[in-house]
Amino acid sequence: MEQLQVSKRTIQNEFVYLKKVADLNGYMIRVSYGKGYFLEVFNQDKFNHFLEQMTVGEAITNKEQLISEILSCLLSTSQNYVTTSQLADLLGISRSSLSTEMETVSNYLGSYSLQLERKSHYGVRIIGDSKDIRRLMLDLYLKGDKPFKEIVDQCAGNFDEYERLVEDYIRLNQIRIGYYEFQMLIGWLKVFVLFSKRRVTVSKLMHQTSGLIDYEINQEQLEQVLLCLQEQFEISVTTVDVAEFRAFIQSNFQKKGQIENRRELKSFKQDLIAFFTEMDLRNHTDYSQDKEFLEQITTHLSFLLDRIDQKIIYKNPLLLELCIRYPLVFDIVLKFSSFLQVKFGYEISNDELGFIAVHFLNHTEKEKNKRINQYERIAVICTTGGGVSNLIRTQILGIFPNANVKAFSFWEEVDLKEFQPNLVFSVVPLKQAPNVPTIYIKELLSNRDIKNIRQVLCNQKIEQRKSAPIDVSHDYLELLKPTLFSVETAKNYDELIKKMALKMITQGYGDDGFQKNVDQRERYMSTVYNHGIAMPHPIEMKGRKSAIAVAVVKPELNVGTHKVRLVFMVCLAKDDFHYYSGISNGLFQLMQDESKISDIYNTSELQNIGEFYNEVSHR
Repeated sequence: MEQLQVSKRTIQNEFVYLKKVADLNGYMIRVSYGKGYFLEVFNQDKFNHFLEQMTVGEAITNKEQLISEILSCLLSTSQNYVTTSQLADLLGISRSSLSTEMETVSNYLGSYSLQLERKSHYGVRIIGDSKDIRRLMLDLYLKGDKPFKEIVDQCAGNFDEYERLVEDYIRLNQIRIGYYEFQMLIGWLKVFVLFSKRRVTVSKLMHQTSGLIDYEINQEQLEQVLLCLQEQFEISVTTVDVAEFRAFIQSNFQKKGQIENRRELKSFKQDLIAFFTEMDLRNHTDYSQDKEFLEQITTHLSFLLDRIDQKIIYKNPLLLELCIRYPLVFDIVLKFSSFLQVKFGYEISNDELGFIAVHFLNHTEKEKNKRINQYERIAVICTTGGGVSNLIRTQILGIFPNANVKAFSFWEEVDLKEFQPNLVFSVVPLKQAPNVPTIYIKELLSNRDIKNIRQVLCNQKIEQRKSAPIDVSHDYLELLKPTLFSVETAKNYDELIKKMALKMITQGYGDDGFQKNVDQRERYMSTVYNHGIAMPHPIEMKGRKSAIAVAVVKPELNVGTHKVRLVFMVCLAKDDFHYYSGISNGLFQLMQDESKISDIYNTSELQNIGEFYNEVSHR
């Protein structure tokens, strides 16, 4: 304990953890009576990997957690001061370790205009305005800090009644509010309960604010919630509390219809239409023709720019998933953000870009449905008219539920012509194919075959009066190329992906601007994601041929607060864009499976990656 400068409790806690994970990580902790504990390693590879994970980044995370736990103790105490001995015992660390962290705590509090007051023979406490302390408490709660969240939720108890009161208010006053804003409001009320019960942590109160902006929102009804809390929890609600609550509501709620009086929507909308028209010409998209999309994005952006003017920022819990699973759409949104910055002078945060991306995704899904629904009469041509043709017809109906799908034998050419299909599926070569899109298929379609058909028809614009066959027999597993697989030792992530991009160009996959576009995408927003996975790709996808380059980085590379272990660089030709969703969804599922990541990383074989993708494609 003296050597490590930690308390006995800390040693005990760490020992429990090390014993618990021992078997999974290739070692055992044994005891020799009269001598003490010793380590027995039975799987050197697993043990070495376990040691590799104990990095500086992990120590930083532990330090951040310790700071949060110190703040939790100080914010939730019912005493005026907390002694350092009490804090050390509560946290399970030595007084010397606690002392070294208190300066960091003090600096962190300073960012909230708060102070850490130290008083001899008494201890320490947080002092500052009530609104600043509640702001800190709310941030800790919404961040999901486990110790503090448990304290707040336990103090607040069952909050269903108060959530219902807030929902009634929102409905009656036609308030525009998202789920995240709603959680912020409920979080504020829960934190208010804890704060009011522990009001001793505050040494000075803010004076009541005057001259608040009136948005014509009837707040009296919502303020009844505070009175209910006062009665239920036996706490006092001051005029200062009411004023702060009003300000919080005004900064987070928008009333429907309010926007028209704030911004010249017509001019604003015309600027957006001009951008989308130009983008549609370059990318063969239809954003400028979607009136519903234009209305929704205009309204969303008007509220967003107003929020930015008021310095109100929202966090987006879906940001990471949106970036990974929908890279093509998110890349368009990143370009859109550059337009907003140049045209209107607003720099949009990544979290807010995630909210914007949802509108783009909605448009994309509508376009997919439109492409599927355009096929009203579908012919399935088989070797016979028996059970196999009925099976294929049923499977095709699963893709086109609103279409008239009819099966024909290969010799029923006259009947086929009279049916006038606008899409044909055939298991045999056609001598006189109708002038419509034709897809050649196997007699027994697997789930992967059906998925490939759906992706091709949903994601590609296909000429309707053309009889050229459409190939759906390939899938993205074929894009994993042995010549693009490598184990790399790298000191810099940017240099690594430049090297990989150049290799894709020299092997005939990437276009001349591929390396530059990969670098530009990285400058917009990092493509290093969770659990050591990275997916670099160009901001403009226009490859000569399609491929996925894979690099296993050993030792793993630190990039900011993330580590890089496996790099998947994607290059797609225009006709293969439909593969993107399968590739990105596969990587997203891989990120949820740390043991599989470790298997791939440790074996460093392309075959293991292919096997994982094969498994995912059959789910």
